[in-house]
Amino acid sequence: MQGSFRCGKATKRSRYGSLSKDRMRRTIWSAELCSKAGLSYHLIDAEWKMFYMMPYEAQELVARSKGLETIIAFSTRHSNSLKLLDQTISNIGTRGIGLNLVVGNPAYLSSREIRRPCFRTLVDIVKFVRQHFEDLPVFVGTEGLGVKAAELCVEYDLIPFLLLDRGLEEEVAMVKDIAGFDTVALYAPFLVSKNYPRLLRDILYRLSGYVMRRRWVKEELKKMGYDPTVSTLRAVIQEKRPLPSSFMESDLGAFLKKAASHLTMYGDVDSVAAKIKDLRELGIMTLFGFPIKESEEQILLLGKCVSKVA
Repeated sequence: MQGSFRCGKATKRSRYGSLSKDRMRRTIWSAELCSKAGLSYHLIDAEWKMFYMMPYEAQELVARSKGLETIIAFSTRHSNSLKLLDQTISNIGTRGIGLNLVVGNPAYLSSREIRRPCFRTLVDIVKFVRQHFEDLPVFVGTEGLGVKAAELCVEYDLIPFLLLDRGLEEEVAMVKDIAGFDTVALYAPFLVSKNYPRLLRDILYRLSGYVMRRRWVKEELKKMGYDPTVSTLRAVIQEKRPLPSSFMESDLGAFLKKAASHLTMYGDVDSVAAKIKDLRELGIMTLFGFPIKESEEQILLLGKCVSKVA
């Protein structure tokens, strides 16, 4: 499994409003910008069940995604995921579409779904997909599954899908050692800007929940004597106010700055392009950038950063 470096944009439909018509309109808007930016993929991320596309919506999106491959994510622990996946792919076919299967973050699951076995639900859906849609490209989230996920990718010809995080080099090495191929995908939040002080504030404010879901972040904050919750961040980081200099000079500020560098790509175009180049040299062949700020400018800037690496 080898190929050229390709990049796409990840979309969270929860950002697009409470009405389904608004979410659909903006999802198509996102796809059009991905095409304009010269990206290869448009990933529709898995969150809460209420934000899944209906099969007819997915069909419309694929039809209007010229030059793009649409990747639709499903959480295997969601109670309706297998039925909806089957209906969606059966309705659209396998051209111009792929899947991203994840076990799902507990933040997006009901109390009953959290109790469903992570790996077992993933294996069941992988088997179903390979039985009914043999040639469909499938990315599999490896977070929390490690070796088992890598072995599953070998057995069923799947693409390992990692998160930008601390210890990425070791995880890529493990996947390559087990899987024996070079195709590894990565999910990376990003923010392109020259305004460094505001940049860091925006990352920590907008991604506070994402940052606090990382186990190592929680553990380090506990060791430092802080309550590892989103409210801890929000107490010192406010949306429209500069980061206090006292905060930036504190142990907490230094740690969160380091955490941001592990979990995101940020800086001006050249800085983000250099990060993408480093990831490519590490062995990442498919990159899905998640814009920390959802805007036309950020999507087009992602394309510009990628073009510097291609």
